[in-house]
Amino acid sequence: MRPERYADYLALTGDAVDNIPGVPGVGPKTAAALLKAYVDLDDLYARLDTVRDLPLRGAAALVDRLARNREAAYLARQLTRIHCEVPLATTLPSLRRNNPNEAGLEEFCERQNFGLLLRRQAQRLRITSAA
Repeated sequence: MRPERYADYLALTGDAVDNIPGVPGVGPKTAAALLKAYVDLDDLYARLDTVRDLPLRGAAALVDRLARNREAAYLARQLTRIHCEVPLATTLPSLRRNNPNEAGLEEFCERQNFGLLLRRQAQRLRITSAA
């Protein structure tokens, strides 16, 4: 499944970790079959009457469940969608990797009583001229 379709998948199956119920009775296999047959959640609901023709166990009852839980499915999709259109107040050069502040890191390690192994991490993170 393409990553951009994952919100539709979660809209159907739900997400227990985030307390999103999804459509009752639609598990991973059913959701995968639906998303294989339809472009996305909008396409599924636009052609809801064709779901009964899919080779799924209980397809007729599935149409009713999907219809009754349409609003919940769309809410779930909205809650699980990753919004990528967020404006960023930064520039590409400010995102480039820099050398760590070794003096500050050493001071931090001293205050936290970190051992030599963690202190050497800054040396490993240093950008070399070959990189």
